[in-house]
Amino acid sequence: AQQWPDSYCSTHKCLVKPPPPSHFTIHGLWPSYNKLIDGKMWLEDCNKEDPLDPTQIQDLEKQLDQKWPSLKQTNLEFWSLEWKKHGTCSNLGQHAYFEAALALERLTNLTKILADGGVGPSDVKTYTFREISDALARGTGFRTYFKCSKNKAGDTLLSEVRQCVDRYGEKLINCTALSFDYCDNADKIKMPQSGYMISSSTSYNLAATRSI
Repeated sequence: AQQWPDSYCSTHKCLVKPPPPSHFTIHGLWPSYNKLIDGKMWLEDCNKEDPLDPTQIQDLEKQLDQKWPSLKQTNLEFWSLEWKKHGTCSNLGQHAYFEAALALERLTNLTKILADGGVGPSDVKTYTFREISDALARGTGFRTYFKCSKNKAGDTLLSEVRQCVDRYGEKLINCTALSFDYCDNADKIKMPQSGYMISSSTSYNLAATRSI
């Protein structure tokens, strides 16, 4: 899943100094089932005895700061949480896990893909579910799904795009278990731009779902 920062900051308190990035950022790389099992799509907390060792990813830190920033805590806290919750289920070492997430993010520029499909940041323009879905399908070449959230005003916001990858975490594949939280058939979805914040107080989120 890659997150649209301004949507997150429209519904949560964010650290916005500097303002959140104007491009999709990584939320995480989540080892997942290819169908719902007990109401869940992904595994969690597979090894609580394997906390993130920051020295393992020092050479990736500059890339991670740009591509995988946190919106509500320090970057290291966010990376540590994602490793503990999802990375420990990946069968990848710590460095390989974060390297794989960065490599997958480079495969698709979601901000450009949506813009090429006529979907771009705006505080006034809205898009239909079909417009967003079609733009993603054309631009990525794969079935993907996306998540929406609602702000206090009741606006439906595009918050995340979730792509699926093979069990090795290397190649994009079609998603089979599709879920469109708060998005299904919506005809007025916003993709807010910087300044569309509810607060000026938190930090900065690709969650690709990894099939197992």
